[in-house]
Amino acid sequence: MRIRSVRGMGAPGSRARAVAAPVAVIAAVALAGTACSSSSGGSATGAPSAASASGSVGVAGSTGASAGAGSGGGSDAASGGQPASSGASAVKAGTGSTRACTSNELSVVQKNPSVGAGQYYSTLVFTNTSNTNCTMSGYPGVSYVGANGVQSGNAATRTEGAVTTVKLGPGQTAKAVLHDSNGVGGYDPKECQLSSAQGLRIYPPNEQAALFLPWTTEHCAGPTVHALTIGPVERG
Repeated sequence: MRIRSVRGMGAPGSRARAVAAPVAVIAAVALAGTACSSSSGGSATGAPSAASASGSVGVAGSTGASAGAGSGGGSDAASGGQPASSGASAVKAGTGSTRACTSNELSVVQKNPSVGAGQYYSTLVFTNTSNTNCTMSGYPGVSYVGANGVQSGNAATRTEGAVTTVKLGPGQTAKAVLHDSNGVGGYDPKECQLSSAQGLRIYPPNEQAALFLPWTTEHCAGPTVHALTIGPVERG
């Protein structure tokens, strides 16, 4: 994900990004994307459109050819379209009599964006919108979505972290840390291939139906770039 600024974590850079809050629910049509940088816009419905990062989203459904799923911790990273280096073999999401949260029972927003020294951090916050308890466990699958719902760049790789099962009552939340370089960052422009994105496609752990988070931004979409990362779900 590319947000034009300087690289580094924590301290805001010269160009901070505005993160607004639109709500989006998209159909299970082709959404497949990954991107990194920043700019905010209005709300979106249906296919991805220009909107800001702090919006909430509804279920988008599985996406045809590039449909994937978030998954538990481990060393297999096929789910969510993530490369094998990202690491994550499936972990049972439900425990006891509590079942795993499904995509249509969750909404997601991006909070606490932090830009500085070429780095971008934010928190993806999932909310249980159903009236029953459910659990989340493992890693979300995350990628940028470009024009016409096409995935842009590589999907997020998984950072190391403890995989735990989070029980969510109605209205309760879980979170995962998202990170990307900001704009071209330290990459060669030819390697970076800075590209526009309309948002993020997000698969909750162990789900094959995606949520879409509108976010007009820019990011390095070059085939050798794996700057986008996601951490495991934890109580939030």
